[in-house]
Amino acid sequence: MADTYQGPVRVLGGDGILLTTGMATLESDPEMGNWRGSLETLRGTGVAGKALVVVLEIPGGERGRAQLTPVSEAGDRATSALVGLDAQPF
Repeated sequence: MADTYQGPVRVLGGDGILLTTGMATLESDPEMGNWRGSLETLRGTGVAGKALVVVLEIPGGERGRAQLTPVSEAGDRATSALVGLDAQPF
């Protein structure tokens, strides 16, 4: 697997329902033994401004669970920090 991923993701709820799409920047975190990154979505979507546990899906179908924590909103965009909760999807 790669150490980083930057590109589009689908954000799914725990039940597999599509909540939104966005752009993610993900990286391995060897110090903590997991992965982390950031997620940018449109403001006002199902995950913007919310702390949630979600499933991220990258192109190719690989998935990983992550904890989202809101960071900021600017213009029509919302940014969340994320921490991986299982195997990295990239």
